[in-house]
Amino acid sequence: VDSMAQGSTPIETEELDEETAQIYKIAEKTYRRGDIRTAIGLYQRAFELNPNNPWPMLRVGEILNDHGEPLAAGQAYRQVLAVDPLNAEGKRGLGITFMKRGQFDLAIEQFADGLAIEKNTKLLNVMGVAYDQKGERQTAQRYYQEGLELDKDNLSLRSNYGLSMAYEGRHNEAIAMLYPLSKEPTATIQHRQLLAMAYSLAGDFDAAEQTTRIDMDDVDVAKRMRYFHSLQPAEPSTAESIDVIEAEPLSN
Repeated sequence: VDSMAQGSTPIETEELDEETAQIYKIAEKTYRRGDIRTAIGLYQRAFELNPNNPWPMLRVGEILNDHGEPLAAGQAYRQVLAVDPLNAEGKRGLGITFMKRGQFDLAIEQFADGLAIEKNTKLLNVMGVAYDQKGERQTAQRYYQEGLELDKDNLSLRSNYGLSMAYEGRHNEAIAMLYPLSKEPTATIQHRQLLAMAYSLAGDFDAAEQTTRIDMDDVDVAKRMRYFHSLQPAEPSTAESIDVIEAEPLSN
């Protein structure tokens, strides 16, 4: 669900005591090495030592969401909100756990609560994605537009807005938005795959294949093209949208 990815939660280490900050830093190194379970245990330990600072538990929720464990992520975000009920990032994370489980109305409730606390591009982006998942394109696009008023260059918002238009049948507008975006230096495979999807929804499978070949070998291209041929314009793939969100870089 951050149809594109958002980068890791920034830790306010200056708010932590020395021991807790040290544990957090070790947890980050452990996570980067790929030892996810040990890292989560260390983040939880940092939170236990400094329970008034929700940042380590936000990180746990984010990691669990990224690794396909939304139920466990939801428990982490609830711990955040128990300590800090007005934590907008906690609301966003909890909403994403609902979205990953297909509970879009519950997700929207959390995102709306978050936006009442703090209006930011990450929340506006996921709110748009949630409405897109419900097939409510115009409502979704209003949230993307609102986010772009705050940050006109935001890749996640622009990508998700373009994909929404593609699913709505506004193919030329969608491609006009997604093509230049795919050429930007910070664009990733996810951005290019959204352009390929927009081409496929427009019925231009040759362009979709050419775009897919930028990043994939023959086997993966064939698999991707089978997926594109199976797409129905009215039915976005939940997995795709969620990829998009998390995408900041793709998502903020």
